[in-house]
Amino acid sequence: MKNLKIVFANQKGGVGKSTLCIMFANYLAWKRKPVCIIDTDLQKSILMQRQKDAQLFEGVEEPYSVQDFDVNEPELMEQLMESASQVEGYVLFDSPGNVSEDGLVPLFANADYIVCPYEYEDKTLDSTGVFVQVVNAIKEHNPEMHAKIFFVPNRIDPRIGTTDEQRMWSETNEIFQQIGRVTPVVNSRATLKRINTFELLATQREAVKSAFEYMIKRMK
Repeated sequence: MKNLKIVFANQKGGVGKSTLCIMFANYLAWKRKPVCIIDTDLQKSILMQRQKDAQLFEGVEEPYSVQDFDVNEPELMEQLMESASQVEGYVLFDSPGNVSEDGLVPLFANADYIVCPYEYEDKTLDSTGVFVQVVNAIKEHNPEMHAKIFFVPNRIDPRIGTTDEQRMWSETNEIFQQIGRVTPVVNSRATLKRINTFELLATQREAVKSAFEYMIKRMK
């Protein structure tokens, strides 16, 4: 298979960006697709998760590799993206919460897809709007940028929401549909709080299947 570079990003922290990145890697590994993660988030949450999991799953072969990379210089990030382009399969990047870092420009400019999780909450929606503006600004200065955006309604509780709120959520989806593609919802489930970087439980697979299959089928 060819190379696909996929960046998980949002200006707002706490929307499940790193968790979704791990889940997507787990799902692809379960489907026997070649995949790796490059953790560029300053918190290194995925790298630390892998290190912890490696002790729990001692003797078990890693389903995919997790590497870390510090975002500081655009030139270094450019080199990273060139190297990542030589890797066969899916290369997933977990990006920092602050997408205005100069070093991140090559990350977005050279990505094939950007996955942006969001929740139906005012602050998150505002931050997601800022994120879209940043991406558009990067596009203006990098006309070769071709990344398509998937917006993922994430950690959604279907039991809540007044009629007015649900109408606002629907209108939000329509706005995002004009910018990229909105995937099926990933509902909030306890099983998604118990993830690791070695295995994919059947309950977790069912929770993300609709959203992830939607993305995979549209990633060329």
